[in-house]
Amino acid sequence: MKKKTKLRTSLKYNFVKKKLNSKSLSKIIMILKSENNSSILANLSNENIKKYLEIIIRQDNMELFIVSNPDVIGYAIIVKKPKYLILNFKKLKIVFLFDLLFRLKILTLINIFISMANIDLLFVNQKNREIIKNSVNLNLLGIERKYQGAGIGAKFLKFIIKNYKTKYMTCETNNKRSTKFYEQKLNFKHIGYKIRIPILINILAKKIY
Repeated sequence: MKKKTKLRTSLKYNFVKKKLNSKSLSKIIMILKSENNSSILANLSNENIKKYLEIIIRQDNMELFIVSNPDVIGYAIIVKKPKYLILNFKKLKIVFLFDLLFRLKILTLINIFISMANIDLLFVNQKNREIIKNSVNLNLLGIERKYQGAGIGAKFLKFIIKNYKTKYMTCETNNKRSTKFYEQKLNFKHIGYKIRIPILINILAKKIY
């Protein structure tokens, strides 16, 4: 029988304002590759993921949040508007594309093309496209597996939401478990599907104000 990992009473939720140490970056990468392994970011090499995380920390249009116990046990990447995902990716576009080609991540390359060509929202109506376009986007959220089921993810996201005065926050999910978490714990609503190969992924939105 699997033992539950003991939680300390002093969990810390933080917005990352300065460069993280190597241990914290490595822990985020481990959680990313375990819990968000189908994401474009998770398919890059560890070194390029570090570069991208460091770009996020420096930018005003994207933000990195962590939860610690006292070491990092969860992270979230927030984009102030979805368009900034592509803009920041372009800063290291050549490096990332060669990385993915070398590692034969063909599906990931196809999904990047779909996103950059602005055809990933074909199955979303105009009203919901406007919501997505102008929303804060929860790009990725991951909690280390041994700490899941203790309510940390919901508390973490509630902490993050308090930092934004925006009408909507959106996110994407690719499995029933994640969709159920956002819908039942945080009152997100399904508003459409985003094209990704090999499956369509759910787009969810939460009205904040």
